[in-house]
Amino acid sequence: MNTDLLILWGIWDNIYQRCTRLRYIEKGNNIFRIVRMRYRGEPLFTSDNRVIDKGDLILKLHIHNYYFATLCRGLRDDLRVALLLRQQILHSLPQLAAYLNRMEERDKIKGIVGTTMLNKGVEPLGFSISDVPMGLFFRYKRWYLKLMLRMIHPDGKGRMKTLNHEMPLKRVYMSKEELLRRYLPAQPESAGDTR
Repeated sequence: MNTDLLILWGIWDNIYQRCTRLRYIEKGNNIFRIVRMRYRGEPLFTSDNRVIDKGDLILKLHIHNYYFATLCRGLRDDLRVALLLRQQILHSLPQLAAYLNRMEERDKIKGIVGTTMLNKGVEPLGFSISDVPMGLFFRYKRWYLKLMLRMIHPDGKGRMKTLNHEMPLKRVYMSKEELLRRYLPAQPESAGDTR
């Protein structure tokens, strides 16, 4: 990616962050940003047989595209970009689990939900996948995410032409219980009384 474009994107990302409710999990060390909100879609059935219903409290996941773009600088092939994304997600999920576990509203939160075109290979990580209704909002979001991918990917323009119809927008989600079970770092056992 062009260095000047990356600098401009960084300035825009800073402004965007200040104008939204997005929160960092760990700035500069986590690919996710989150918003605590009420879920507004159709019922979601998770891989561990739980349901996220309309009105339930969730953490809405957003991939921090600018942060990921800075990590992708210099990469020139698809496989390396895909492996880097997977590595970042695997690194970030335990931090996300710990963050959720520390929240005051922990018991009220039903799960994590994101909307993405990058959903291949997420099911083994504990996520479930469903379609999104392609109304005006999601059509705009798909256009925006394609623009982001075009900027991040080493051959963004060419890649978008070949993948245009193969990248539907999907909802990815996981129950709070599954996130904590899989990714919450084990708590050290307290030492017993040695007397």
